[in-house]
Amino acid sequence: MELQKGQKLKLSEVDSSGTVSIQVAVRMGGGEADTTCFGVDAAGKLSDDRYFVFYNQTASPEGAISMQSGGSGTVFTVDTTRLPDTIQKLVVTVAADGGALMRDIAEGSIALRGSGGEAVYRFSGSGFQEEKALILCELYRKDGIWRYTVVASGFNGGLEALLNHFGGQAAQPQQPAPAPAPAPAPAPAPEPPKVNLSKISLKKPGETHKIDLSKNSGEIHVNLNWNTGKKKLFGRGGAVDLDLACMFRLKSGQQGVIQALGNSFGSGSALPFIYLDQDDRSGASVGGENMYFTKPELIDFAVVFAYIYEGVPNWRSTDAAVVLQQKGSPDIEIRIDNPNSQDRFCVLASLSARSGALEVKREDKFFSGHREVDNYYHFGFRWVAGKK
Repeated sequence: MELQKGQKLKLSEVDSSGTVSIQVAVRMGGGEADTTCFGVDAAGKLSDDRYFVFYNQTASPEGAISMQSGGSGTVFTVDTTRLPDTIQKLVVTVAADGGALMRDIAEGSIALRGSGGEAVYRFSGSGFQEEKALILCELYRKDGIWRYTVVASGFNGGLEALLNHFGGQAAQPQQPAPAPAPAPAPAPAPEPPKVNLSKISLKKPGETHKIDLSKNSGEIHVNLNWNTGKKKLFGRGGAVDLDLACMFRLKSGQQGVIQALGNSFGSGSALPFIYLDQDDRSGASVGGENMYFTKPELIDFAVVFAYIYEGVPNWRSTDAAVVLQQKGSPDIEIRIDNPNSQDRFCVLASLSARSGALEVKREDKFFSGHREVDNYYHFGFRWVAGKK
């Protein structure tokens, strides 16, 4: 069914199980937009920042809310039966990046989908002026029943202003500690939840960002997530088994491959201090596939790649994205959005040692197989057939 602004319906009208998806597609005439979900309490506040689901935090603690993003949009999967009683409302928003405004929206849609049908609202930027964000819809409890409404209301500030509106606060760079006060000061009021909104998107092949290993310590977490392909999303379908892997060379000269193929999952507590946590064959796992470099200072050179083990080699249909995370550094995001390649292997990023830093470079290179990747980057492995 097609919805109008302000229209309300009971969740049971599209799904009787309490599990639905909210799918947002926004095409900007200029710039980009971030789609987020705020899980708020009865007062409309983000009293628990773990229920702010966005690009730096793609799932709530128990997995009742999860987020997948790709070239065609963002999908929030919601299981209302698993949400705690403290969460009374989910608010889906979209905020413009950079200098873009909501009036720059060429076309957009938001769809509530369940096993019993769908409810769609379509919009554009024609009704907006200087607004930097939109509150799109709300999924809320009333009289013990989950309901849905289209809000489609402009908001003057961007993502940080939305966060403040819902009672949160963007984390700021640490400042030097103030000098001791001459007398005890009154106890301050509790601070709002602080959320790290910083991220770096490497959008073009060859773009780089350095992680300063002298300032930021600890493991680097690489996460790969993609569209399941089990339900059609924006007209797509067809399940794909997408695998995360890497080829590496340590400063000691040791080389190897970490991948599910051949059960070469590595180790986080012994050499090579790189490991893969699972093989998600469907893309259905909330956490996707995760690789950890527990001692990144040992890396001389590595390439992180994804390959389609089973399914049609159509990268556009996967809506895949990889995010590199390290405590003390902004998240580094790389999306697989090249629509032309039919090869099964995509080298997403390279990691190169650079005098106390690790340089992350977007590669965006496609190959037909392991040997071709190896030959291009000159590792010199010997290859035999394998399976998983």
